[in-house]
Amino acid sequence: MIIESLRNIHKKYRLLEGDVSSYTKSAQRITIEWQVAVCTDSIEAEVMFSPENKERIDIVNHSTNTAYELKVSGKNTHHEFYKDLIKVLTYNEYQEKGKKLSKLVFISEYSGIRSLSGRLDSKLIKMLSSIHNVSIELVSI
Repeated sequence: MIIESLRNIHKKYRLLEGDVSSYTKSAQRITIEWQVAVCTDSIEAEVMFSPENKERIDIVNHSTNTAYELKVSGKNTHHEFYKDLIKVLTYNEYQEKGKKLSKLVFISEYSGIRSLSGRLDSKLIKMLSSIHNVSIELVSI
């Protein structure tokens, strides 16, 4: 439901041409509409992960302990991915057992996911799983 809802909203609002400002507004609209569409009692948007800053995780499904982060554009996904991964690890430092996030679903356009898939180090993925109990799922819109 969370991914399918995003795909529908992305199709509706993703610009194929325009200036940087237009693309930014389109990406913000996609993210906000997606968050509104999927939020429930157990699915929360804009979740603070640290009391020391104001950055947030796009969506957290508390019933499955899953974080969802969206990078609308497929450009420079690796920068956003690593930032989002740190958000999840930091969030977990503030949570008690049973409330920690166990999965990061990183979502972007196909080109960005394909590029990111080729860049992820297998030892990093194993370390995240074995030490931090966090798995990664890369999903294309």
